[in-house]
Amino acid sequence: MSSRRPVCAVCGASVRSPFRPPPAEMAPDLDLRPGEPTRSTLPRWLQVCGGCGAVAPDLAALPPTAAAVLGSAEFAELRTRLPGCLPFLRWAMLARPEERREALLQAAWVADDAGDLAEAVSLRRLTASAWGEPESPESALRLIDVLRRAGEFELARARAAALDPDAMDEVSAQILVFQRARIAAGDAGRHLMSSVVRPPASRPHVAQARRPKPARRGLWGRLLGG
Repeated sequence: MSSRRPVCAVCGASVRSPFRPPPAEMAPDLDLRPGEPTRSTLPRWLQVCGGCGAVAPDLAALPPTAAAVLGSAEFAELRTRLPGCLPFLRWAMLARPEERREALLQAAWVADDAGDLAEAVSLRRLTASAWGEPESPESALRLIDVLRRAGEFELARARAAALDPDAMDEVSAQILVFQRARIAAGDAGRHLMSSVVRPPASRPHVAQARRPKPARRGLWGRLLGG
């Protein structure tokens, strides 16, 4: 059986299949940047079309709006002081709205790896502005981490104050408590999920007695093996 090679959704040029990174063996960051060995493969996550210059993790899945953006002066003039960030910023311009924040956050990860704190902060602020209203507690916690690491402590504090740990699963509640403490301390540093999540307490909190909370569900469960 023959398989058709994928093509760019903008120009129809033949492109390689999307990159599949190896599974992470170490804990992710609180913004869900994966641990190693996945982390080191970041420069390979995007495809660049040899025909039209479009950029995306999957060029065959670009939205119909990408062609107009690709031909715009804004796309052509896009600049960054870190060349490694440029593909992710181009993807952010071409991506669907729900993907834009991930593209910008991944550009911030590139800046992290380059040791450029100022660029990483700037990109995280762009990420936060593109985030929109979080669609889940996990999304809200990621946004809080983005704001904290960007030094936007007042915005991060307000977001954290609006969340109720008693209405969350155990892992989310632990992350929220940790984030509140780091925000209060003015800590804009990187933290691993493994440094936050504690084993279940032997005696439940009174709120847990009223409404049992599953220890690990959804996104956190998949990440932490629960």
